[in-house]
Amino acid sequence: MSKPDKMGDLEEIFEILVTSYSQRGTLAPGETEMCWRPPTDAYETQEEFIVQIELAGLDPTQIEVLADSKHLVVRGVRQDISPPGKKHFHEMEISVGPFVRRVPLIPGVDPTSAVARYRNGFLYITFKKGPAGKPVSRQISIDH
Repeated sequence: MSKPDKMGDLEEIFEILVTSYSQRGTLAPGETEMCWRPPTDAYETQEEFIVQIELAGLDPTQIEVLADSKHLVVRGVRQDISPPGKKHFHEMEISVGPFVRRVPLIPGVDPTSAVARYRNGFLYITFKKGPAGKPVSRQISIDH
């Protein structure tokens, strides 16, 4: 009877977990699912509130951007484009699979003024400061 290869078993389990996590459906995830959170900056200027999200390697058409009177929600899925099969990772820092980021809007921002653009791996969502329009939840298209 041979001794079980525990390291090989662990590598196989890890590969199954990584593959299944990264190959979930293409639908945008709900916030209750296991999601990664992309690095995000939110800042204001004299006239605007700007949210900048690092989303390198994504197709902007696969990113969903929603805003209401209180929050901005950005979600989607970053696909794992590494070759299939067994891999031995020496570094593993790039998140794949579903992501979601919820950012509270500051008071005095008009959510209906939101404009989104994707440039060089960053998503920028810009809101004008001023009186808010009537409270509405809306999807924001991304200029790319």
